[in-house]
Amino acid sequence: MEIDELIKELDKKLIVIKKEILKDTMYVYCDTYKKETQCKYCGTISNSVHSIYQRTISDLPIQKYKVKLLINVKKYFCINPECSHKTFAEPLNFVEKNALRTKRLDEYINKIGLKNSSLEAKKQINDSHVNISNNTILRILKKKKGFN
Repeated sequence: MEIDELIKELDKKLIVIKKEILKDTMYVYCDTYKKETQCKYCGTISNSVHSIYQRTISDLPIQKYKVKLLINVKKYFCINPECSHKTFAEPLNFVEKNALRTKRLDEYINKIGLKNSSLEAKKQINDSHVNISNNTILRILKKKKGFN
């Protein structure tokens, strides 16, 4: 399976622009096919791009490499004059708002955290997946169990 196909499992609208491997990490640069998107505040469809910024998100490893997705995210103007927000970012459904990891990586961390102490889980995850603290593991476990 090609990297492009693996990335499309996250979101069919992602396009891989470039891949590069530096030391133990694979960097996958992505863009989206989206030409327009719906305002998350009022529901109006907009195609008026305000700006583009890059978001870095950790994902599950591929073979022996840690994976960092560098995604160009479009920020749009809301064209509805009644909307309380002037701009909004296109949603990435495979990652929680403001998160640094994909949902599937969080699920994997949760599984490891449930079977081990947070310190042992930290060691296992840092060795092969992402750099993460035992406190982050505990936050993921609490979130998945609904202890917010």
